[in-house]
Amino acid sequence: SGTPTTLDQNEWFSYIKNIGDCSRPTQSFIDPKELKRVKAVCSKNGGKTYKDNLCISQQPFTFVTVRSVKDTCGIKSVLKETKHLILACEVLDNECVPVHFEGNPTNLKPDNNA
Repeated sequence: SGTPTTLDQNEWFSYIKNIGDCSRPTQSFIDPKELKRVKAVCSKNGGKTYKDNLCISQQPFTFVTVRSVKDTCGIKSVLKETKHLILACEVLDNECVPVHFEGNPTNLKPDNNA
């Protein structure tokens, strides 16, 4: 089944267990319809260089962050958040694409002076 559309902890527990990814205590999920916008963060149109190979989105995104007990999939919290994405970008097949979702705990925004 697809990504849960609610914040129900039981649904998220089943989903994470089914995809076999209980090893990561914090996971964020973005609506698959946002893929084009997410990829754009690695371009001048959608993002700005933050530092090293990290780019920050020009616009905020809404996503779900699930915190769980490592290796057990026991859900601690399911939270809907709206923040600017910080993504690690790398060139693959001559295209700059996101390869890692970096946390943004202090809700950083792009520096419009950079």
